[in-house]
Amino acid sequence: MTPETPEEMLARLVEAVEVIAIIGKGDGPRTAWATWPDPNMIRKVKRQRICSAQEIARAEEAMTWWALIDDIDARRALQYEVMCKAGGGKFTQVCKKYGWERSTVLKRNRVVLKKLSEKLALGDVSRRAA
Repeated sequence: MTPETPEEMLARLVEAVEVIAIIGKGDGPRTAWATWPDPNMIRKVKRQRICSAQEIARAEEAMTWWALIDDIDARRALQYEVMCKAGGGKFTQVCKKYGWERSTVLKRNRVVLKKLSEKLALGDVSRRAA
């Protein structure tokens, strides 16, 4: 089921980052997140658990969503927020480092998530129609 709200989209992306960090997937953080903060910082306590096949599949699906965000700067800002929510640091510090106004970036990220949700919903409709 495709998330419909920006909050659901964000939760799925955070879950994906956490699962990828837990399973230590070799083609995950090092390849897709080369510009992100150190993925090893993500809640090390959670790494003690084992992920189900369903969780891994959901994470892999969510990781493909990044390619649907055309604006590189918008993608990067959202990636930083997701990484921070997954335990990879403090988003306030990231915003200060890049000279971003935190509230503005959060609002823009919600717009990006809404557009992403709409793109995914259109994809679901066209797959069902086929």
